[in-house]
Amino acid sequence: MKRKGHIENANKKNFEDAFYGYSEGKHYRNEVQAFEKNLEENLQLLLDAYVGKSWKTSPYQSKEVFKPKHRIVHSSPVPDHVIQWASVLPIEMWLFDTIFHRAPACVPGKGTHHFVYQERDELRKYSQQELYYTVQLDVHHYFEYINHELMKNRIRKKIKDPVLLHFIDEFIDSFQDGLVLGVKLSQLLSGLYLSPFDRSALKCFGLQENLKLFKHWQDIYVTNSFNTCRTREQALELAKGVEYLNKKFERFVNEGLQHYSRFADNIVIKHQDKTFLHIMVRLAISNLKKDYKLEVNKSWNVRPTWMGNDVCGYVFFHEYVKLRKRNKKSLCRQVAKLRKKGYSEEDISLKTASRVGFASHADTKNLMNKLNMEKRLGKVIRKRKRKAPFAGMKPDQKRSIETIVCTPFDSEDAKLIRLIDYNVQDSIISNNDDGSPKQRIAIRYNICTYVEHPEEEGGQTIYTWSEQEFYSFSGSKVMIDQATNDFTKDDLPIATVVKEFKNAHNKKFYKFT
Repeated sequence: MKRKGHIENANKKNFEDAFYGYSEGKHYRNEVQAFEKNLEENLQLLLDAYVGKSWKTSPYQSKEVFKPKHRIVHSSPVPDHVIQWASVLPIEMWLFDTIFHRAPACVPGKGTHHFVYQERDELRKYSQQELYYTVQLDVHHYFEYINHELMKNRIRKKIKDPVLLHFIDEFIDSFQDGLVLGVKLSQLLSGLYLSPFDRSALKCFGLQENLKLFKHWQDIYVTNSFNTCRTREQALELAKGVEYLNKKFERFVNEGLQHYSRFADNIVIKHQDKTFLHIMVRLAISNLKKDYKLEVNKSWNVRPTWMGNDVCGYVFFHEYVKLRKRNKKSLCRQVAKLRKKGYSEEDISLKTASRVGFASHADTKNLMNKLNMEKRLGKVIRKRKRKAPFAGMKPDQKRSIETIVCTPFDSEDAKLIRLIDYNVQDSIISNNDDGSPKQRIAIRYNICTYVEHPEEEGGQTIYTWSEQEFYSFSGSKVMIDQATNDFTKDDLPIATVVKEFKNAHNKKFYKFT
């Protein structure tokens, strides 16, 4: 493959495209807005630093996360993201084209669910006999252990532009151990790092080209085939003789690993022969350690595909795909918790949308039915017949109570409402222990769009209210008690805030203030 020489990335248009590419969906962030206020000047500074080779990556801000597992992630300021985008933007797709198509983790538009469909379709296409065994190898702390010198050599086999190479070298060395997790350039480089390994795996790690190595592993294959014989079918296979086993091994090597795939640090290999697959695993682990300075977690195990292959949050079988157990339990617990708090089905759907969306890529029809979250014609009809709790209002004026709740981190001015009307009624979704319906409060209100506080002492605060009215429901006992005992409809309309508090047991509750 011919290396890329001079790359047309040191121009204002490229840096503008890099900013708008990075900031897509992020314009609400304060740091992005601040950068955009002086966009021309900021981009020119980045361009000058890139061309003059004077750019230094800013110190990373670290943060610990504990779900789904403990790890340390890092963040960078906006200028770092923009200049990193700009450095590789013109050749990005060309670099992605050099990555093995069944290793899609870092390629735009080919993320987790592309890999999920790829694995699902492969198992459905081939029979149990053709893909009887599978193994999953998990590289230990992949990003953390990417070797800097090997990474620099790898990128030099793709490009030779001296300015870009200087920039990438500085970026690689800006993080002490491996590559920083969560940055676009790291994702691209991590895909390139193991790309030669992918192609080597497809050819059984060079056994065809090395006759001495081929004979060594062929002898091991024959020996292990006899040592691991457990069933009558295997015994009948061995009865065909050593010559048959030698030719069988040769055929497997010539075919290569046709069912190899990788998602970032997860390597999945499927094969019909368990002994041959064990040999490929040993070669893969050895190759990763020797040529890439990477270790594989010792939890790997060659197992039949009918037992399921757990990867990327799903468990793959030949006939169907299941949701990983902990993901299923998390969804069920969240739905149960929200229903216990008295949320409507519409609000529950909104709050669980990400988990439900993730589950929808597996065969989870029964799970959705059990959670009563499957879209049914009857539900659609009932939704159309739904009535608002106040005369003259429509169902599409309903908003979740959480959109107006003032948490300890919110400004009260930003959460002000004008309470116009209210009523206390029986809940249609929650019951008490004795079977009787719980109570809920429905409130009708406007939202404050502007508030002006007087400068002089004793002056009157001025509110500006939106013309549009909304209504919300809440099962808060405190709010119901306030509406029943502390004030009446004669006090309305009046400005108020629905504020969040915590009791002595650290339980949240809402209250009019």
